[in-house]
Amino acid sequence: MKDIIINELRNRYSLEQRDMGELKNIHKGMYNFDCEAYTIKGVGNLFFINMKAMFGLMKMETCVLTPIEKDLSFCNIDIIKAMGNETYMFEMYDTCINQTDLSDFDPIKEKYKDLENYETAPRWYDSYKLPSCICKKGKKITAKGEALMKECLNTYLDLLDQVLVCDPVLKTEKNKVYVERLLSEGGAAVDSMNKIIGQEKTGELIRKFMYHTVD
Repeated sequence: MKDIIINELRNRYSLEQRDMGELKNIHKGMYNFDCEAYTIKGVGNLFFINMKAMFGLMKMETCVLTPIEKDLSFCNIDIIKAMGNETYMFEMYDTCINQTDLSDFDPIKEKYKDLENYETAPRWYDSYKLPSCICKKGKKITAKGEALMKECLNTYLDLLDQVLVCDPVLKTEKNKVYVERLLSEGGAAVDSMNKIIGQEKTGELIRKFMYHTVD
């Protein structure tokens, strides 16, 4: 999925890869993480983290696209495959200065309504989730799941093209409020990374590279 996302973005914007130093590749025990971060010129930040565990029996691909110079909420794309089970998640979290019409996602929800919904346990950040979120699960649904993620991505990028340019300082502050709550109150990925690489490195990874709320 990473190559698809990068290619779609490069058709519209200029990307510049950022140096992540020792945080680019993280290996501890059975866990292997490969990370990449990019600046999307005129837009904001792009981050990937690919995780493999249990000798490849569990794989997770995550993409976080965080607008800083455009007024659109950030999005997460997660693809998780473990023991024959597949999960596909497209989520947007409210960090906008002004609200955006997200009704373009409604036809996608209708198109893929036959796929089983993936329900997550209640978390503090549920109040940030926008109605564009689409999370599905199943077995042997790779083709449908990947097609779903591509449609969500293209719809998101179309919105990104249309929304207004905004004050990057103000937008970063909106993103930062979410990020600092994420680090202090936790989340599934943050909790795991804290255990694997410790709170200090996790904080650096998330602030500097995942959302780019600090330089």
